[in-house]
Amino acid sequence: MVRIAVNYKYPEELEFFEKGFGLSDENDPDEGLFSYIYLYEDGSELIVTHSPFGNISFSAKLISNGVVVYNIYQEYVSEIAFQAWSDEKVIRVYCNPKKTDTEFRVYYSPTPRIYVANT
Repeated sequence: MVRIAVNYKYPEELEFFEKGFGLSDENDPDEGLFSYIYLYEDGSELIVTHSPFGNISFSAKLISNGVVVYNIYQEYVSEIAFQAWSDEKVIRVYCNPKKTDTEFRVYYSPTPRIYVANT
């Protein structure tokens, strides 16, 4: 196994599992891709991936009925954290691309959705 120096904060693999995620087919730690999948009752899949490569990146992809609904990619990630508001469960991504703060949230439960804004 290859060890990679990581310059951002992120949840450990066990925390993803505790939140209901499993490993996705895109997971490849030897290549620096840490990828998890969240499955929904209707067959939809949310795949989230983070990597220390590509200027420290994070992506979120929702697939429903075999169609990619969204595939969002963000670089310059400084932290990834699980959060919750009321009944909504969220992965919050903190990033600072070129000194512009970006707010990036991936809502994964009960309904998947994305929120991205420059602040």
